[in-house]
Amino acid sequence: MKNCMLILLFSCLLSGSWAAGIKVEHIRMHYIEEAAGLSEWSAQLTVSWRHAWRNGRNHDAAWIFFKLKNKDGRASHLKVAPSRMSVLETHGPKMPKAVLQASSDSLGLYLYPAADYRGDLSYTLKVHFKAPPPNLYIWENTLEAYALEMVYIPEGPFTLGDPDTLALEYNAFYRSGPGGQFDGLYAILSEEEIAVGPEEGALYYRSKNPIYNGDQQGPIPAAFPKGFRAFYLMKYEITQGQYAAFLNNIDKEGAAIRANFGGPDYYSSRGTIRFEDGQYVAGAPERPLNFVSWEDGIAFADWAALRPMTEFEFTKACRGGGRPIAHEYPWGTGEAGQIARIVDTKDNLVLINGYTEANLTDATRPYIGASYYWVMDLAGSVWEKVITPGNETGRQFSGRHGDGRLGYLASANVPGWPDDNDHKGGFGYRGGGFYEQGKAFSAFNPYSPIAYRRFGAWSGGPRYIAYGFRCARTAD
Repeated sequence: MKNCMLILLFSCLLSGSWAAGIKVEHIRMHYIEEAAGLSEWSAQLTVSWRHAWRNGRNHDAAWIFFKLKNKDGRASHLKVAPSRMSVLETHGPKMPKAVLQASSDSLGLYLYPAADYRGDLSYTLKVHFKAPPPNLYIWENTLEAYALEMVYIPEGPFTLGDPDTLALEYNAFYRSGPGGQFDGLYAILSEEEIAVGPEEGALYYRSKNPIYNGDQQGPIPAAFPKGFRAFYLMKYEITQGQYAAFLNNIDKEGAAIRANFGGPDYYSSRGTIRFEDGQYVAGAPERPLNFVSWEDGIAFADWAALRPMTEFEFTKACRGGGRPIAHEYPWGTGEAGQIARIVDTKDNLVLINGYTEANLTDATRPYIGASYYWVMDLAGSVWEKVITPGNETGRQFSGRHGDGRLGYLASANVPGWPDDNDHKGGFGYRGGGFYEQGKAFSAFNPYSPIAYRRFGAWSGGPRYIAYGFRCARTAD
């Protein structure tokens, strides 16, 4: 019998820090080969994150995925074996048992508490992989593991729009009466096709400029993710540390295209990623990624086996299924004067006035800036890029996930995803963004009410100071 075990320490996403609240440590790859064939190919690793929860409404989770990088620096995405995953150790006497759930496509797995809980979590896992790549030679490969904090958004109805008719001037969705006049808010009750137009009962919105606000056309197909079906959404936007790790995992030619730093304003405008000693590093790894284009964001989503979110999912993640209030922000009130989640004078996104995420409850949401489901920073950090139903290309989005494999020069290559290179649109911006110190606050800087969509269908904009990205995944 040939029996060999390779133990590798690695440079993992967010290794050695609590950036964005999660870290992966102590990874070991086990490779045991027998004459009759491969008998074990697995990884052991410890995943930890802070301020986790599970309650009667929803839970957060770690999305974990693996890459195998060869000596030439090219990485392949590994599939996990759903029936061969286990928790080896729980690091803390009060921590609950864990749920390990592989995605239906085996491109990653979710880790979350098995019972109601609030606090920090840390588990050591063993995960087996499916068949290895052909001619695998383990001494020339490095195993890398990555984890992202996600929030589970449960299935259920919710409402689009804002009861304050001022929102109509900001192109908010509404229920149409005869002739297209405002007839109240629009309820999403299923994933079925949605009629759009100035007819009674249809979804509608005002549009002074279709490029920015949408073409007012439809229908919106049943396959378009509407937020009724359960999905996962990243708890935070992609961070600069996470993006640097992404650049280090892809081939050097692709990384040169996806590298988002450069230009006269990058380093004076909250950007900290640089190339140093053959590696991409982030000077402020916890800081939200800015200067990210649509192509950059969807490349990260494809690489991580996730997908972009839609305008409807943005609304659902913000407000849940409750009754909307006038001028509502993601934290559930109609004003922002009390918010303690700010970009400070050092350009870091921080909590002030003694608040921490450990203090997060439904009562403290208006101060900490969390959504109904406790997703952070859906307003006030960087603009959220979303798939829009206000454009034919966007309406054709079916929610297909990335497969972990990028195309030429690190481009996303998922059929049905809007591609900015063809200039057909399909995406837009929601939530508002922080631009610069001392800039006057407005309806879009830095906090925007949930329903406002002045730029909901605008697919323009280069890499810029206030543009970010976060990814989603439909729940199995």
